[in-house]
Amino acid sequence: MSIHKKWDRYANETIFNFSILPENIQRYGKELTYEPKQFIVFRGDYLRYIYFIKSGQALGTRNYEDGNEYNYFAIDCENGSIGLLELFAREPEYIASIMCTTEVTAIRIDAEIIYEYVMENQEMLRRCITLVAQDLYKRSANDGRFYYLDGINRVRHYFVDYYNTHLHENHREVTVYAEYRDIATSVGISIRTVGRSIQKLKMNGEIRSRDKKVVIDENNYRLLLSSFNLQ
Repeated sequence: MSIHKKWDRYANETIFNFSILPENIQRYGKELTYEPKQFIVFRGDYLRYIYFIKSGQALGTRNYEDGNEYNYFAIDCENGSIGLLELFAREPEYIASIMCTTEVTAIRIDAEIIYEYVMENQEMLRRCITLVAQDLYKRSANDGRFYYLDGINRVRHYFVDYYNTHLHENHREVTVYAEYRDIATSVGISIRTVGRSIQKLKMNGEIRSRDKKVVIDENNYRLLLSSFNLQ
């Protein structure tokens, strides 16, 4: 049997969110509502709960000693579990602060309940292994990806990747919530270069702006891809 057939055997076991938990585990959940810009957890807080996003979107943020804040991953109802990485890494503190970008409804369950349930259930273990491995694979694949790119192409690459990551079904566009400093940190260029590149991309029609945020629709995405080149 080929490896693809082996993978196909477990093809449906690729998500871990509240919807796949059995009723006897769901009943331990407490539903909470958070306002935009409200934090669900803070970096360094003790790991007491696992949070499953039921609706809305939030960002993982890191604060640094120089006062900068970096938004580096988004979560929603599809991939939205907070604390799962820390739980299975056996780390007692949340690694990132999680801030809501929209109104968020989340289900909170004691971490020890989730840990015991997953560790005693092979299917749940396989789901968690897949999540962690896919995230590690993506991070490994991105190592050194900007080495040969100039500033504007690094920013193009960032927006293409952001669009692919954040586009949801029945939506035709994506709003980029990252600040200039977030983009600069992510792609390894100065904030000034990010600003100049964004202005050029707007002039070229490759991105749009709304309420001081970059907006990318399907046409913008195609223009970004067609203009992208190695220089």
